[in-house]
Amino acid sequence: MDYLEPYREAAKEHGGSFYATLWRSREGQQLRFRTMCNGIDFSDMSILDVGCGLGDFADYLIDHQISFASFQGIDAMEQMISEANNKSLPRCTFSIGDVIENEGLLQGFDWITMSGTLNAMPQSLAMELVSKAFSACTIGVAYNFLSNQCKQNLEEDLTPASRFDTVQMLEQAFKLTRNVTFDQSYLDGHDATIILKKVQD
Repeated sequence: MDYLEPYREAAKEHGGSFYATLWRSREGQQLRFRTMCNGIDFSDMSILDVGCGLGDFADYLIDHQISFASFQGIDAMEQMISEANNKSLPRCTFSIGDVIENEGLLQGFDWITMSGTLNAMPQSLAMELVSKAFSACTIGVAYNFLSNQCKQNLEEDLTPASRFDTVQMLEQAFKLTRNVTFDQSYLDGHDATIILKKVQD
């Protein structure tokens, strides 16, 4: 898939390291993780982390003593999965896979998380993945993206990432469920997090 090409190039240059994940800073990554955890109680939940990279979200949950039931990380980059598995994190497994090519990988989890995963995708593909993930999960989906509703320079070159139309992302969210949480209060509005939760009738 074309959206994976920037990650392949980064992995060639940096190997299975933080720099190959294309995160600009660990601080920003941690803020995104914290925002997800502020909106979700992951206790006793099964989690699928799509685009897990080095397993940093699993590290975050363990470091913050969040007692999830199980964590499955999946990433299309073999180098990332190799490094994640080397950590031998409790209640965590990591495997190579591309949910765009094989959406069946999304099945069987309470929560599906995507942090930074959508950034290099076209918005239409990202929205399609969100919809499929929400259909597959049993409870909800949490994801973040670069927002176009911020006071920063919207002409800034963020390649290979791009800003999404945040209003469109929210419109999709409300079509999927009325239980929507939105947060753009961190990172000066540069980033946005949406949490979708299924409604029990």
